[in-house]
Amino acid sequence: MSGIVIGGVQKSFGVTTVLRGVSLEIAQGEFLSLVGPSGCGKTTLLRIIAGLETVGAGHVKISGRDVTALRAADRDVAMVFQNYALYPHLTVRQNIGVPLVMRRLSAAGRMPVLGGLLPGVAAKRREISADVERAAAMLGIGALLERKPAQLSGGQRQRVALGRAIVRHPHAFLMDEPLSNLDAALRVTTRAEIVALHRRVGASTVYVTHDQSEAMTMSDRVAVMMDGQILQVGTPEAIYTNPQDLRVARFIGSPSINTFAAEIGPDGAVMIGAVDSGLGSTGTGPAILAIRPENIAPAESGIAARIDHLEYLGESLLVHARLLEGNALVICRLPPEARQQIRRAETIHLRPDPAKALLFDGAGRRLSAHARMPEPVHG
Repeated sequence: MSGIVIGGVQKSFGVTTVLRGVSLEIAQGEFLSLVGPSGCGKTTLLRIIAGLETVGAGHVKISGRDVTALRAADRDVAMVFQNYALYPHLTVRQNIGVPLVMRRLSAAGRMPVLGGLLPGVAAKRREISADVERAAAMLGIGALLERKPAQLSGGQRQRVALGRAIVRHPHAFLMDEPLSNLDAALRVTTRAEIVALHRRVGASTVYVTHDQSEAMTMSDRVAVMMDGQILQVGTPEAIYTNPQDLRVARFIGSPSINTFAAEIGPDGAVMIGAVDSGLGSTGTGPAILAIRPENIAPAESGIAARIDHLEYLGESLLVHARLLEGNALVICRLPPEARQQIRRAETIHLRPDPAKALLFDGAGRRLSAHARMPEPVHG
């Protein structure tokens, strides 16, 4: 396939193994996010794609070409770094034009005085200037071309870094935490701009972030990494609603998914203590039932808990409660009007929606489960 293909990539630094046989395919024109906690290996994988790190084993192909042994300059990829990596002494125009100057002009042609005397250099510089202006116009920074980085806001510097990446029309864009230095409001607007830019340019994009909201809102697909491995790859919807590993379920979603120690009985009924969860399974023995905050709600009977804290968010109400047995925290997301019916320190009963509940074994692997009609149990 075209795009980017990563096959069995392994990487160690000394005795520390960072990547453990990672394989991944990014289609041509796809926007894929690598998301995971700090230290999981996502930036190392991105640097391997870029050619800034070598592999211990495995291969990397870009647009059908094996680039594993090629240096970064020969891979035709553009990388946007967390710190923007702009040259402080150059103008915006010059910063964006750097990759074109390096590619199109010889070492002599790049010299300030001598270069202007060489045949063809002036024409090439005019072409470079025109390409820079087109990239700047696409990003809405045409009026900033003669400024230097110190005269720009964080968001403007980010656009300059993006301009430098797109101006050479690479086969792939690699972005490493590009929004982490921006404030919260600017991150929201800039991520929408990056997605719009990606659609206009059409190149494959690999986007590294620890921020799940960025990964979920920007991506065609999300790859969740932990401990040097990719646990699951899928659409944002599939990662959220159908995680195949408990670590994925816990990492994706805010507030985090609720988990309960459960037991699968001989008849397949999944019990949380003495409460029938309404879930059935073909297995038996200990299990973990996981349920998103929006899929568990107060009921006449169910899991007994005492309300610890109410968090009013305008569009919803988060109810933080402590289980009477075990004192574990559970959070449910309710409509905002529920604020009028429940009070802090009240005891309530919570029941998960069995159609939305997820079941995992003790090792965190997904178990097959189905909704069933629970026996009525009064708590």
